[in-house]
Amino acid sequence: MKQVRLIALDMDGTLLMSDHRTLPQRNAEAIRRADAAGIHVCIATGRMLEDASDFIRRLELPCSIIAANGARASDGPLPGGNILFRCSIAPRDAHAAIDLLMASEMMINGFEDGLVTTVQDQTRRVYHLVQRGLIDVRYGEQALRAAADRGLMKLFAVGVGSDIGDTPDARIAPLREALRRALPQLQITSSASGNIEIMPAQAGKGAALARLAAHFGLTREAVMAMGDAQNDLSMLQYAAHSVAMGNAAPEVREICRYETLSNDECGVAAMIERVLEAKSA
Repeated sequence: MKQVRLIALDMDGTLLMSDHRTLPQRNAEAIRRADAAGIHVCIATGRMLEDASDFIRRLELPCSIIAANGARASDGPLPGGNILFRCSIAPRDAHAAIDLLMASEMMINGFEDGLVTTVQDQTRRVYHLVQRGLIDVRYGEQALRAAADRGLMKLFAVGVGSDIGDTPDARIAPLREALRRALPQLQITSSASGNIEIMPAQAGKGAALARLAAHFGLTREAVMAMGDAQNDLSMLQYAAHSVAMGNAAPEVREICRYETLSNDECGVAAMIERVLEAKSA
């Protein structure tokens, strides 16, 4: 672990506690200690860049960002951070994905920079980023189709009544497979048992992490990644030092070199502390 110079951390189920809001103080201090030791720390999340930026700014964390599962990357939080990479779903592919998603009668969110378009939500619940004043919102299939023509960074489908998909939904697995068959060129994954995330072909946390490592002049041998869910697999496969959280899905544990404590037990801090001890030994 002495050669680790870049650590990528998933947010939900990894860095944050299971309420998806609380950052344990031990994790925050570990990130600051890593930065002081010359180790770059990156938040790698399926969340929007605006959401991750707000999180980092409020807690004053020294982190770069991979957002929207790799469709966006920046060297720091907005508005001051520099965008290092962005990509969008080709309009034709986005419309084909929307066709399949609409038939599922799930809630669909389409994300652009600073904007979310929501369809199939009969109660018109206000997305939490809109409530927090971070992005704007539009509603309806027509608005979603217009967004697809402009270029979506991500499509997100979830069972009605849930924001993030923590509740298992029997529709997810067959719909995900149908999407993969119809659109094999896209990145199609899940961050929880009740959701589907669709990103551009060039996206993926692993591809974005490779670009970020190159930006810092590093190879994969100097990279550590920590995660718990299916959408973390690509970055865990890229990083030479892959770490499964104690609460990780079985497919994550199978491919990882190391395992740490769960997110609720500060597994991130425990592994960073191991890295720092190895460097000082």
